Amino acid sequence: MLLPRILSAIVMAVLFVYAVFVLNAAHFIFAMAGVVVLAGWEWARLSGVRNQVGRIAFAVFIGVLCLSILNLNIHEMSLYLSPILWGVALYWVMKYPVLLFWQHTFSRLLFGMLVLVTTWSALVMLRQSDNFLVWVLLLMGLIWGADSGAYFVGRAFGKRKLARFVSPGKSWEGVAGGLVLTQIGVTVFALLSDFTFVQWCVLSFIALLTSSVSVLGDLTESLFKRHEQLKDSSHLIPGHGGVMDRVDSLTAAAPIYVLLLSLTGWL
Repeated sequence: MLLPRILSAIVMAVLFVYAVFVLNAAHFIFAMAGVVVLAGWEWARLSGVRNQVGRIAFAVFIGVLCLSILNLNIHEMSLYLSPILWGVALYWVMKYPVLLFWQHTFSRLLFGMLVLVTTWSALVMLRQSDNFLVWVLLLMGLIWGADSGAYFVGRAFGKRKLARFVSPGKSWEGVAGGLVLTQIGVTVFALLSDFTFVQWCVLSFIALLTSSVSVLGDLTESLFKRHEQLKDSSHLIPGHGGVMDRVDSLTAAAPIYVLLLSLTGWL
């Protein structure tokens, strides 16, 4: 699987660069809608929808919701749901496997619908920003930094399990390593951008919350996959699983990040 994994990673990197640096706003927005629709198809599987027709119907429904939000121009309003959503997700992860409510297919579909719609709304707001490139690259840097730092520090020093029943491989030491790495990156960014001390403190706080919740996004998808006894959300991406396996952290981080940037007046 090494060759397919490497080739898939190259293709995904090229597509990311093309979407961010080449596509205009309209094309970027609809491209992200396509990604969210594919993720919706996978989420139906994670929610226990067995038949293909039902999964496709849910994906189409997600697409219709995205277009409706675009027409109504309520992107920012929808983002206020994200703290509630991820507060619920945190509760589920902490209580797993005791809680029963989340196990119902309808509950998981409803949660997934709101998660995917708020993710898309966040990406739309980012693209409409005058500083789109700066903010989107910082967002991806926070997600990748938190993930990479957690992986390497966790492998070297990880002892205390973060969520034993959900994702046994993750440790508190790893999470701490990821957060430290992202804070170093934010400090360098603030210095290069001539931020004031207060602006640096605000950005550090946003980065801390964004990086932390990105871990929660990963854990939440792991919870749903574990319940359905699935290794990957699908097999759409050779060597990497599915779309949700690549964007699980983004679905949590992007809405919180964009909401906080909006509240500070930076977006």
